[in-house]
Amino acid sequence: MHALDRPSDPEPDQRQPAARPPLYPVSLDLAGRLCLVVGGGVIARRKVVDLLAAGARVRVVAQEWRSDFDELEAAYGARLERRTGGFEPADAAGTALVIAATDDPVVQRAAWEAAARYGLFCNVVDVTHLCSFQVPATVRRGGLSVSVGTDGKFPLLAVALRDRLARIVGDLFGPALERLGAARLRVRALHPADATARTQALRELLSAEAVDALLAGDAERFAAHAAAWEARLASSEQTAPSARLLAGGAR
Repeated sequence: MHALDRPSDPEPDQRQPAARPPLYPVSLDLAGRLCLVVGGGVIARRKVVDLLAAGARVRVVAQEWRSDFDELEAAYGARLERRTGGFEPADAAGTALVIAATDDPVVQRAAWEAAARYGLFCNVVDVTHLCSFQVPATVRRGGLSVSVGTDGKFPLLAVALRDRLARIVGDLFGPALERLGAARLRVRALHPADATARTQALRELLSAEAVDALLAGDAERFAAHAAAWEARLASSEQTAPSARLLAGGAR
């Protein structure tokens, strides 16, 4: 039975959980880490795709599979490990986290308990009380991610806000972030021991004008602003070595 089709008077362990502290937002580096997904349907496949996109290795266990899992296996090879059959607690061994995307409450509970046994974070889709982490709704633009979460209370609100943000945070943000990241490295090299100078320089780069240009999707205006800032930085880079030499000679 799907979560939305449950009876109005749920079992005791399905009732609204007691108030708890807000969740701690975090972005995980899963590159090369083994993650477990339980289920072979459309939601499970989406979870697998997201994990693979994050560089993870993924073990998937299911009784039945959508045909497009074959395409994933062909595309990702050894990074995708499939086992046909019922879930077993040992499937969670050696993994970094567990996601259960199945409508079977027995399997859901088993996945949760196995994750707890191995000390793993677990997300049982649509079952908040069987989740030790939630996956936010996210807009991605290259290396930029903007995420919205509701601590599992009303995921559709997160999705609705994500979709609104997707119209605001346009495609220009991806390449702009790469340019900003390169500029930050240059500033750190120019002012390795002066955090105040670094902060001031980077704030001048990411001024209100620059942010407005990005939000407006005005690539030319942002590029002109960044180019002017980079020209000023280049001038500082040229004078910095001689300034340091003079300072050293004055000691």
